[in-house]
Formats: sequence, structure tokens, C-alpha cells
Amino acid sequence: LGGVFLLTKFQVVYNDSPCAVLGTQSPVSISDVKRAFRTLSLCTHPDRLRGRLKRQPTAEESRRGEIIFNRASAAKDELSKVLKGTKKKVKCYQGEMEMAMLGFFAEVGTAMSSLGITDYTSMVWDMAYNLVTFHAGFWNTVLSVLWLAFIFRLFKQFFFYLWRMGILRGSVAFFSTIVIGPLPTLVHFLALPAIRFAAFLQDAAMGLKTESDFGQAPVPSGEGAQAEAVPETTMSPKENSSAHVAAATEGPNKNMLKQRRKKESEAEKERKSKELLTGGGAAGSAEATNSGGTAPVAAAALAAGPMPEDLWQCVRWSHREPVRARQEAANAVQFDLLLILTKPVIPLFMLIALGQVWNGLFSSLFIGHALRRWVPRMSYEAHHLLCSFFGIMHTLLGVSAQQVEDYANSSGLKILHLVWSWSFKDVLAVMHMAMLGATVTAMAGLGNEPSYAASFAAGIAMRIATGQDSMRGLGLVKNLAGRVDVGLREMGVALDQAEEVVAYSGNGIGDCAGGPFRMLFGDGPEARWAAFALKLWLGLLPLLSTIQWLQRTLHAGRNIGKKFKLKRFIQRVILCVLGIVQCIMIANVELNASNGALGNFWVAMLFGCAFESFLCTFDIRGPVRQIFFLLLFLLI
Repeated sequence: LGGVFLLTKFQVVYNDSPCAVLGTQSPVSISDVKRAFRTLSLCTHPDRLRGRLKRQPTAEESRRGEIIFNRASAAKDELSKVLKGTKKKVKCYQGEMEMAMLGFFAEVGTAMSSLGITDYTSMVWDMAYNLVTFHAGFWNTVLSVLWLAFIFRLFKQFFFYLWRMGILRGSVAFFSTIVIGPLPTLVHFLALPAIRFAAFLQDAAMGLKTESDFGQAPVPSGEGAQAEAVPETTMSPKENSSAHVAAATEGPNKNMLKQRRKKESEAEKERKSKELLTGGGAAGSAEATNSGGTAPVAAAALAAGPMPEDLWQCVRWSHREPVRARQEAANAVQFDLLLILTKPVIPLFMLIALGQVWNGLFSSLFIGHALRRWVPRMSYEAHHLLCSFFGIMHTLLGVSAQQVEDYANSSGLKILHLVWSWSFKDVLAVMHMAMLGATVTAMAGLGNEPSYAASFAAGIAMRIATGQDSMRGLGLVKNLAGRVDVGLREMGVALDQAEEVVAYSGNGIGDCAGGPFRMLFGDGPEARWAAFALKLWLGLLPLLSTIQWLQRTLHAGRNIGKKFKLKRFIQRVILCVLGIVQCIMIANVELNASNGALGNFWVAMLFGCAFESFLCTFDIRGPVRQIFFLLLFLLI
């Protein structure tokens, strides 16, 4: 909840506010506004870019500067209107978000306290009567009952979770979290990216991060060393007979023989996935170790026993069978991943294909059944690719309820105009990626894996890169974009303001003024150093994920035809390329300036990488995670 609030405030106050766009410190006067706008125009206005760049600007640079200039002009006009009255100076931010939240909770509390027992009884009775009499229709009533049963089951699990915790333990946990917890939480949050990078470098130097798709434990001597994981016995051709095998199964070496594993039924797979998601049972007999050198611990199929409490050991948490652990965790979390990622785009597909959007409850249940039963199990790498794909398409496929209504009420030739802008759903998308990565970490028992938020952010970075004129001017890209645009218009869809959302500051364009750091620290060295430190910190986890994918790509390339399938090698190559593009974008973008809406969302997703890194140090599985997942599904 704190992360949702901070990300929302980050966008509303430090990205979209007029003071942040112009880079003016609070309180601001009309002279401050004019001075900031005049300075920013030196590196954005097309007529002044030549003097700034000491050369003729390209068409792409002129267009990017024009977009940022128009944004600054709108911010200047908004502040000028506020300052036209008797006020000589105004504060950029006066705690409006905090006051709005307090007011909202106060109104909710007043409304709930004003209702008596008879009001609540009457409300429950009316709802029960409507359900029994099928007042809303047969299908709507049945679907409502199913939803209520699902929600009741979640809250029942959450209630028993609190009941088992007890009053004393729960009070101590609440006090330590609210009063004592913020300071160490902040320290861990800031230090974890560097700790993860250091742990990876140490493991890479020791040869402990080498993986094998046969599931053997990594050993320091290299990829081919597998003898320590599974003891092998040598048998002569005569001893390969069924009689000798039968005798061996009864002898002292029976545990050394590899048994043929019975194929799991769908019910068993569902049970294992549920146990992994809730952390409520053993799903197998594999062993896990932590990379600190401790003895093996018998645990569930994927979890290395309880998550280590020490931060360093938690980051270096590893598994004897990392490939199998990742895949089992991916199988368990696939439904949750697909359900949240596809929910915003399902209405668009329904609208294009059917001309209308089905009832929300019916479509949710039908789509949930289809995703669970009809979509095949995908690999761990495919899940990261899926996150990157939705990062690329995030600003293209989303459709709001107002757009659906306008499209349905229009007559004649219907064209659905899609215009993306930052909303609360984007904050929830960041939270979803963070929760997803933390869940997979807890299930797999692997503490330092590539970030899901980094994969999503890599897709956004690719979207920004391909949206620039320099890329769109290429023959292949231009031809492909034209075909896509024609195809979308034939289906009744048009993309509006695509250039505005992908504009960013950097390389002499829009980086001479404006931005949240100038708003906080002024136009001095403090702002520049703060922006540089933030860029360095935000870039650590995406860089780490890119190096991890590069390492795994090289390993897969050396073992094509032996242990790795070509498909997995290609998936890792794509993820590595996307990571490299993202690192280049991080190096080129200027955080001490005003950027477009998609650039700001990309920075928010990079913050999500750090939040995911922090959540991965906790086992978030159980009723609390299920409640948050339900809220994400309902609100996103």
C-alpha cells in the first residue's frame, strides 16, 4: 500500500505537476515561471536547437524538442492562470494527496458510523432476497454467487491467518512494522540493488551460478560436473537385465537407481501449484541448499526450507535443481500472470470482434477458465518475454471504460481512438510485477533471479526506442508500421498521440531545464548529482538482469543439441537484447529534466525493480498475497 501511494505521488507531484515540468522550486512566482520557461525553450524550441547543439538538428530531434516545448508551454499557462490573481507566490505542493486520502477515509468512517444495525441487516436481507429470487437474471445471479463464494473463501483464509497469529503476536508485528520497521526497510530497499550485484559477481567468480537443464546442482568445477548431484553406478551389459535391476532395487543401492516418474494428472498439477502459491505443503522430495555452503535441507519440491532471515543469505538463496525449480514456479504462477496482464486488453478484443463488451462477471469467469485450461504451460523465459511484450504494447492495447462507451454509442463508420495517459492502473501494473517476482522467488527458492519488473521495463524501453523518428524512418520499420496502421484501421482502431508519449529528454534535447530534481534542489550541482545518483541506482538491477540473461544465453549456446532446446536459446537471446536496449536507454535519458508520459512510467517501473528486489526478501505467499491479488484484479 505504501508503494502504491508513493508511486502515485511520484507521478502526480514529481512528474506531471507544472512545477516539475518547468523545474521551479516552491514557492513559485510569475517571474520564476517565465525564467524557467525561457531557459527550457533554449533546448526545446526548434528555432533555438541549432545554437544548443552547435549543428543542424535532425528531424527527429526537432520533433522531440517540439513535443517537450509544448508540454512546458502548457505548464507555464497553467501556473500563470493560478498566479494571475492577487497571489504573488504559490506553493507547488501543499499535501493535496495526503489531505484527499484523509478526507476520503474520514467520509467512509462517517458513512459507516451513521448506519445502524438495522441498516446493515436490511442490506444483507435485500442482497439475499435478490439472489434467491434471481432479481438480476439467472446468469447474473449465478455468477454473483460464485464471485461471493470466492471472496468469502479468501477472507475466511485471511481471518484464520490472523486468528492463528494471535492478538499478542499480531500487535507486536503491527507495532514493529509501523513504528520500528520504516528505517531498516528504507536501508534494505536502497542497499539491495548493490547487494544483489555483489552477490552475483561473487557467485560468478566462484562458479556457483552455472546451471544445468538436467536439474543437477551447480558445482564450482564447471558446467560438465554433475557427479556430485546424482551418484552414478556402472553396470556391465550382463547386469542390465531385468533380474539384476529387480535385485538392485531390493539391495542397499536401491536409492541410486533412477526411477521412472509417473506422469502427473491435471488434478495433481493443480494441487502442486496451489501448494506452491500458498506455501502450505510439500510438493515433492527434492532437496535445496543455500549457496552459503550449509547442508542440504529436506523441503518441498522447490523451497529451500524457510526463507533465510539474513539479508545476504536471502539474496544468495539457491536450489539444487534451479531449472526445475524455475519451471515449477512458472507453472504455478502462470494463471495469475496471464489473468492480470490480459485483463486490460480483453475489452478491446471483445469490442473489435463483437462490437460490444460482455458482462464483467461472465467474461471474467470464462476468460479465467480459458487461461487455466486452454493455455499450455509456458517456460520461465517465456513468462519474461510475455512481460516484455506487454511492456511494448502497454500504451497501445489498453482501453478505458469511457472509450468503450463512446465507441458503442457512435454511429456510422466506427473508429476506436486509443489515447494512452498515465493512470492509477499503471501504478497497479508496477505492483503486479513486484508481487510476481517475489512470489516466484519464494516458490523456487532462488534469491537472485532476473527481475520481472526489469523485463516489463525493457519492453517499455523498446517501445520508446522504436517510437523515435530515427527508428521509424528505417525502411523495414516504416513498412511494417504502415501495414500495422492500415490493419488496425480496417478493424476500426486508430492510435492517437503516439509521438507525445514516447518523447524523452537527453543528448542536448530538453535537458537544460525542468525536471523534478530542479523542482526539489534548484538549478545547481545538487540537482545534477542527485539525478546522476538516481540513474546509477535505478540502472543496477536492469544491468544485473541483462548480465544474467547474457550468461544464460552463452551457456545455452554452448549446449545446443545436448541439454538445451533451440527455442529456449532464442528466448534468452531476445531477453538479452531487450536488456541491452534498456541499458542504452538508461544511459541516454536525462532524469534531471522533463520527460514524456511513457518515459515517466518507465522510470516508475524501474522503481518497481527495486521494490520487487525488496519484496523478494520476504515469503509473501499465503492469504495476504491472495487478498492483494484479488484487489489488483478488481482495480487494474
